[in-house]
Parts: sequence; structure tokens; C-alpha cells
Amino acid sequence: MSKSHLAFFLAWRDWLYERTLSLCAVLALASMLTPILVLDGVANGVILAMRAKLLQDPAVLIITPTSSDVERSYTASDIAQFAKLPGARFAIGRIRAMATDVTLQGEKGSQVVHLEPCAPGEPVLSHYGLKEPEDGTVPEIVLSERAAERLGVHLGSELVAPLGRRTQDGRFESMPLKLTVCDIMPAKIADRSMGFVPLALLEAIQDYHDELAVPERGMSGRPRQAERLYGSFRLYAKDLDGVESVSRELKARGIEVSTKAREIAAIRSLASSLKHVLLILSLAVGTGFLAHTLSSAQASVSRKLRMLGLLRLLGFSRLALISYPLVQIFLTTASGLALAFLVYGLVSVSIDCFFAEQSGGFALCHLGFSDTLLIVACVLLLSAAACVRSAIKASCVDPSAVIREV
Repeated sequence: MSKSHLAFFLAWRDWLYERTLSLCAVLALASMLTPILVLDGVANGVILAMRAKLLQDPAVLIITPTSSDVERSYTASDIAQFAKLPGARFAIGRIRAMATDVTLQGEKGSQVVHLEPCAPGEPVLSHYGLKEPEDGTVPEIVLSERAAERLGVHLGSELVAPLGRRTQDGRFESMPLKLTVCDIMPAKIADRSMGFVPLALLEAIQDYHDELAVPERGMSGRPRQAERLYGSFRLYAKDLDGVESVSRELKARGIEVSTKAREIAAIRSLASSLKHVLLILSLAVGTGFLAHTLSSAQASVSRKLRMLGLLRLLGFSRLALISYPLVQIFLTTASGLALAFLVYGLVSVSIDCFFAEQSGGFALCHLGFSDTLLIVACVLLLSAAACVRSAIKASCVDPSAVIREV
């Protein structure tokens, strides 16, 4: 066995021999690290849970033009470009309100229902696993639970929307539009009388009111001359960060938008505040840990100067003596970290179990992999920094002083 390996072995055996002092050092380190781990885990867990709960409602990711921008209109190509913006996920045009509020007739009577356009990939329907309505011979509709109850319909039921219009020559015309209920939205999604239908169907209803011909649906009128324009649009961002980036891009194009920015800003503000608090606490704990490790290493080397001098007389190099206190500090640090993470694991499981009902199943105490690596790296670096002076002192032991004392 080389002198370096022997120095490692002796340091380990010496650390085990002084088990009482070593245990005290491990417990001291663990007692300082555990509160920081728990606080960091709770901060991360609470923020992640709040973000997850916020994202449970796709409406948080909606971006729409403000109601004050009523004179502006958008072409299909404009809306297609919006859907391609960085951070955007889905965009669809919206037609005038007169074509979206339709009276539907069901088994229990009639009810005015607000219709929203949808297309393949509609975030609300896909998020809740609802069927996307198809625009076939009999168009389909996804009704809200309230509208279905008031109309007395269920899956597969047929609805009739009696459309009417006043022509330019003063005549009143009407025609029935049949719809099939393909799915029903729970009340948590929509607490009003509404439904999702294919965009093409709403475009046809608007054309009917504008006396434009829609031959495929049996609607007579004059042929369309100009490009179709949409009075508004509904755009979904990919995530909370995307809401801000897409909003900025639209505002740069002169489009004022409405978003759930207040709710998103509240989470960001809370996350920033918690990070600052954790930073201050970490600096305080780090200072205490550095002072504790420095004093422990200094005391350990001072107690063992005679033994280190004897090792130097036996031919151990300065590098081997430097490694002696480093190995012992590493053993203390590694053991303290392991104990701190063990206690943290028990505490985090207890917190998650205790608040399971309030959190809705989300983990309220969670440390990510990157956070764990950062904590471990910082503790090891602080330990190494605290041990530098002691290691240099150990390597500079004068063998002649040991001989004189012996």
C-alpha cells in the first residue's frame, strides 16, 4: 500500500476511533442543513403546486384582443401567423356575437347558448379529454353541463337551431339547423350555457345572417366577394412564460390583448420573494457552517500535531499529510449530508401526507435534481475552503519538534 493510500486509511480509522467527536460534527452539520433543505423543498413544492393548479385551467393561457379594439379585423393568414409565434400553441378566429348566441331547442324547451368555435387541437377539449366536434352532414356540438340540463339532452341527442334573418327587401326567412351532442363539459369547465362547435359551422351561420350563399348547407344568398375577416381571435400559449412572450409580440404589432397576467404575476412575485428569503437564510447558515468546519478542522489538526509529525518522520509526503484532514472533513460532510437528506425525506413525506387533501395531490415539499446537486456542491466547496488552512498546517509540521517532545 502506498503512503498516500495509507494516509487515507489512517484518516478514516482515526475518524472512526473518535466516533463521539465525529458524531457530534455530523449531527451539527445535519442540524444546519435540514432546515434549509425543508424550506427549499417547501418553497419549490408550493410554487410548482400553484403553477400546476393554475395550469389545470386552460383559460389561464388564453390571450384575446381587448374589447376596445373593435374596429380591427383579422384574416385567416393573420391568425395562422399568431399560432406560429414563439410560445404560442393554438389560435382560432372568432366571428361576430350575433352569430355566436344561438337559440337551441331540446327536449325540455329552448335555451340561448353561446357557441365558441373550435378546431382540431382545441386546448380546452384536449386538456379534459373531451371529443372534438366534427362538421359532418349533421354538425356536432360539445355542450356545457348547464346547457344540457336546461335543454334536457344527453350524448347522442339531436338539437335544432332555428336560424332567422331579415333580408334587404324586408322579407323574413328562416331555416332549421340540426346539431348532434357529441360530448358534455362538466360544470368545472364551464358554468354557463355554452358549447363548442366547428369554426366552419359558425362561419356558415354568420354568412347566413349576411345573406351570403353557403351551398353545401343549403343556405341561399349572394356569392362571397371579399376575403373573410374575423372580428377577434382566441389564442392559447404553451405555458405561463409563453403568455408574456406572446402578449409582448402582439403588443409590438399594435394589438392590445387581455390575459391572466395578474394571476401569473402573483406566482412570480411569490417565487421571487421566497428565493430571496432562502438566499438570506442560506448565507446565514453557510457562514455558520464555514465557521464550525473551520474551527473543527483547526482543533483536530492541533490535537494531532505529534502524530502528524511522526507520520512525516516515517516518510509520509506533504501531500499525504494534506489529505489527512481533508479526508476526515469529507467523511463528516458526506455523513452530515446523508443524514440531512434522510431527515428531509421523512419530513417531506410527512408534509405531503398531512396536506394531501388541501394540495389536491400535489407534492408540497419537493427538491429538484438541479437543486440537490447545487446544495451538495456548495456544502462540499465550503468544507474544502474551511479545511485549506488546517491542511496547510498539517503539511508544515516540523518533525524535529516532535523528536524534541519525545
